[in-house]
Amino acid sequence: MSKIYLSEKAVARCFWSAIRSSACKSEAQRDVNLISELSAAKVDMFPTEAGSVSVGNGVYLWLIAKYFSPQKVLEIGTYIGRSALAILFGGQASISELYTCDGSYDCLDFSDYKNEGFGPERGKIIDRIKYFGKTSSTDVLKKIDSEGKKLDLIFIDGRISPEDCQLFSRVRSQDCIFVLDDFEGVEKGVVNAIMLRNVFRNMLLIEPPVDGDDEIGNLALIVPAHIISLSRQQILPVNM
Repeated sequence: MSKIYLSEKAVARCFWSAIRSSACKSEAQRDVNLISELSAAKVDMFPTEAGSVSVGNGVYLWLIAKYFSPQKVLEIGTYIGRSALAILFGGQASISELYTCDGSYDCLDFSDYKNEGFGPERGKIIDRIKYFGKTSSTDVLKKIDSEGKKLDLIFIDGRISPEDCQLFSRVRSQDCIFVLDDFEGVEKGVVNAIMLRNVFRNMLLIEPPVDGDDEIGNLALIVPAHIISLSRQQILPVNM
């Protein structure tokens, strides 16, 4: 029987093309710019300097949350909360709970953001965030497992362990996607991807977006193969 084979790179090009062409991109850019502006002062609260999500990656996170419409989300690596807010605002129509943990810091109170210019509607949305400071990803995953919750999107901006990978298999929903930050060179995103693919062998890697020969982001996704479908014309899951 004849077959058509699509490489992971081909799937990645199609996916990022759909994301980039979103009619919501301007809204995402405005939200992420505001998040960056209003969170800038938080950096001084932390005892050491650490990296934060770039504006470009923040826009992609916003659009990814809009695209996949997850209900329950986990973020590993909170820092000053920029990526958590970007995901929450992009997926505000679907997200009911967003867990976020940071193994190094406990300096953040998301309620501070409710009165810093986001407006009353966004202030209510921020209440959906459950922050676990100075808490390992393993401990948060065990808590989520004990509550019987199933995650639809997991954003990883920190190093995970083999135990985490085993816990992911218990707390992820059937259609859960992983989003990995720092997917380049020998950075943690690549190491995390290798660990995840060793456990979830039926999932596909969507490499970071490229424009010609220039990479314009370092986010990668790992998605279940069964959520990929072909259509005669572009059909998106939500109004993008």
